[in-house]
Amino acid sequence: MESQINHPHLMGTKKELANHYWKLSGRFFRDTINRIISESRNITLEEAKRLKTITPREFKKFVAEIDGI
Repeated sequence: MESQINHPHLMGTKKELANHYWKLSGRFFRDTINRIISESRNITLEEAKRLKTITPREFKKFVAEIDGI
C-alpha cells in the first residue's frame, strides 16, 4: 500500500501560508518565500517583501522546497 503525502490546499497570501507553516522560524519563512517571489517575478527582494499575494506557481515552489528539508 502506497503512502500519500498530504499537501496543503492552495493559499493565496503570505499570511495564510505562514499560519499553515507556523512551526518554521519566521526569518526562514520570510527569506524563502520572498526569494521565490523575487525569482519568479524577476523583481528585487525589496519589492517582493512588500507583496502580500502569491501565485499558484510560487506556492508550489515553496511547498516543494519545504518538503525537501
